[in-house]
Amino acid sequence: MARILHNDEGKVTGVEYFDADGNLQMQQARVVCVAGNSFESPRLLLNSASSMFPDGLANSSGQVGRNYMRHMTGSVYAVFDKPVRFWRGTTMAGIVTDEARYDPSRGFVGGYELETLALGLPFMAAFLDPGAWGREFTSALDEYENMAGMWIVGEDMPQETNRVTLNHEVKDQYGLPVVNVHFDDHPNDIAMRNHAYKQGAAIYDAVGATRTFPTPPYPSTHNLGTNRMSENARDGVVNKWGRTHDVPNLYISDGSVFTTGAAENPTLTIVALAIRQADHLASELSAGNL
Repeated sequence: MARILHNDEGKVTGVEYFDADGNLQMQQARVVCVAGNSFESPRLLLNSASSMFPDGLANSSGQVGRNYMRHMTGSVYAVFDKPVRFWRGTTMAGIVTDEARYDPSRGFVGGYELETLALGLPFMAAFLDPGAWGREFTSALDEYENMAGMWIVGEDMPQETNRVTLNHEVKDQYGLPVVNVHFDDHPNDIAMRNHAYKQGAAIYDAVGATRTFPTPPYPSTHNLGTNRMSENARDGVVNKWGRTHDVPNLYISDGSVFTTGAAENPTLTIVALAIRQADHLASELSAGNL
């Protein structure tokens, strides 16, 4: 997708896209729904800037690309004196939800879950100790058969400074700017992760682990935010239906509309919002409002 087109009234009229042969094509539309999630959706809006929308389409609030979230993550691995073979069976055999609650006395707000997630040796080797090498590192992998692991996933704090912007120096194959992604942990995220490391280790110690060790957070997990939902147009990009505040026939239909990430995987919520939006669109189209 190259850009979204609009008329002098500020309403969407269609889109421009590149076909399989690299030729620029145009498709007219009464309504456009963008579903590129947290990187490609804001990228498309920003690349659709015009004289009417100089800061990017639907970006009068300046919130397009901001408040990028990816969930607070990490892992705790444990070694036992007997084979565990945790790669057998289902990938996620269980979830501990005890910590997915609001309890500021723990030193942070929000909550997290511990998931017994078996993603296999290549994944574990990549994240066990990034940058490590030599005998000390391979000795840990030697114990893979006797190893178990759990994944930490929790609510990270939305911050305007965590954002997606256009990189005008680096272009894709069609000459369009790609995105820069900036992310810093909030102190609340760090406190939550450290608490989760301790709780995960305590669980494994309680069942006889001979060794436990945490792994660093993953680069990204569930990309969310960057086109946040808001009641007031100055605070976000879309309303409760996912319709952009600035352009009445432009909708966002993905996880970029999230205002917070909660402690859960977002897929079913994204699906629920999309179904709800589809019902709204059907009603609006039938009434001749779009």
